[in-house]
Amino acid sequence: MLSADAHRLTDGHIARTLFKFALPYLGANFLVALYGAADVLIVSYFASPAALAATSTGAQAVFTMMALAIGLTLGGTILIGQYFGAKKEKDVIETIQTVFSLFAITALIGSAVMFIFARPIAALLETPPEAFQGACQYIMICGGGLIFTFAYESISAVLRGLGDSKNPLKFIAAACSMNILLDLLFVGGFNWGAAGAAAATVISQAFSVLVAVLYLRHRKFIFDFSWKSFGFHSEKAKKILRLGIPSAIQQTVIFTSFTIMTAIVNKMGVIASAAAGITTKIDGFMIMPSLAFASAVSVMTAQNIGARQIKRAKETFYTGFLMALCFGAPSFYMMYHHAPTVMRLVTENTDIINAGADFMLAYSPDCILLSLVFCLNGFLNGSGRTTFTMTNNLISTLFFRVPLIFQATTLFAAGFALPLSTIPQIMLSLFYFYKGYWKKSVIDNPRRKNDQNS
Repeated sequence: MLSADAHRLTDGHIARTLFKFALPYLGANFLVALYGAADVLIVSYFASPAALAATSTGAQAVFTMMALAIGLTLGGTILIGQYFGAKKEKDVIETIQTVFSLFAITALIGSAVMFIFARPIAALLETPPEAFQGACQYIMICGGGLIFTFAYESISAVLRGLGDSKNPLKFIAAACSMNILLDLLFVGGFNWGAAGAAAATVISQAFSVLVAVLYLRHRKFIFDFSWKSFGFHSEKAKKILRLGIPSAIQQTVIFTSFTIMTAIVNKMGVIASAAAGITTKIDGFMIMPSLAFASAVSVMTAQNIGARQIKRAKETFYTGFLMALCFGAPSFYMMYHHAPTVMRLVTENTDIINAGADFMLAYSPDCILLSLVFCLNGFLNGSGRTTFTMTNNLISTLFFRVPLIFQATTLFAAGFALPLSTIPQIMLSLFYFYKGYWKKSVIDNPRRKNDQNS
């Protein structure tokens, strides 16, 4: 049995199926945002602005490595989804074995890099002097525990490719609960500052992975996490990397652009750095519905492309975008018209509120634009066109976002660079979508006689 919770997304009412599959994604995204925000909120309440700046800066560096994990594991999700949609069980099993083996090695390498180069990374981010040591500690501790981040992302990628979005939600819920408790203990109780926030993150991630492994073994999942379960199939590894590397590059470049923005903002002082850190967390909550629907669109598209249900895959994108927009529009309204009020939910520092409100006001149009671009990326990634989405994102980031950020001298200018760089990305994606270059399956599944090409 592949999984007792596996679910095919190739049948049933599209809107109902997509919404039901996306809800756990939304819950997981909410918890991931809460997971990260807990560090900022608790450090902001119990520690100094310098500790808050250290936590925000260190988290930005760690998120760049997380982007690598998310990008690479997406290749596994797509491949599993297309094989599962095509009902090729043997290929699904071999892909699962390869995913876990491949990313165990990648995680160990990533941990070593983060641990060894913590100080150069903090220096590269232009970390304020009073926050430098704390940022180094955060990067070293989280970098050392990167194996748990990759483990969670790999398990989630496999399950979601099989149409199971509920269990990853349960596992991140376990991590989030543990993280908040440990943040209060380490930061509020022991006064460990940024280092305490990092330690809480690593321990809670390890706890989440333990819960996941025990649950899946209990459910008789095909991969029981014993040494004999690991396997490496070169053909599957090549496909995973061919799909995952472009996505990993894309995610890493995007997060790197935000890291560059962090470095530029840090030059504006501790208040600006703290304000940007808080605002980034709030933005994460605002855009997570769009991310949830985009992720659901990606998996549902993968399964339907594998099953050669082209028309259903296309309708999945339209449905996902409309659902994402229902959340993106209200988010834009809140950020554009009530930015100071939103900031006051997080901090009482007037200087930080005013600085963060400027950034939020400039960034707000992206809530609507990202509803479209995320779902476009999700659809094209699900069809296996990760190289195109990577290229498109690189163009948007390197030729628009980064140059605009480098020109920024205020938080408002830095925030406005984000929606401006999204517009050309949307234009290229829509051109590619309507040309229909995405219709061929990456698993080379023979076309069925009843294939719908419209």
